[in-house]
Amino acid sequence: MIQVLATKPQEVGVNLINEPLERNFEQERTRRLEANIQAAIAEARAISQEKGVTSRESAVAWDIVEELQAAACHRREQKQKTPFDRYCEENPSAIEALIYDL
Repeated sequence: MIQVLATKPQEVGVNLINEPLERNFEQERTRRLEANIQAAIAEARAISQEKGVTSRESAVAWDIVEELQAAACHRREQKQKTPFDRYCEENPSAIEALIYDL
């Protein structure tokens, strides 16, 4: 896959072509994370049933579930950057990126 990136302010519209691809990539990562969470829950339940809920193995398995859920929560809390936000970060001196305090 070839990506065309904007190098000049007038080319900023070119980044819009890549936005759906980036969005699909993020959706795929989120889907995989959710699948990993479900698999970890199933494994933790199986370990708890086999070894007992107070076993060290059970505690480790449930810690893994908790960490995966925390990662998913942090991912949802992150603000998704728009192409304009990325442009402003890449070109802080551009007129569009300037912020004035009044």
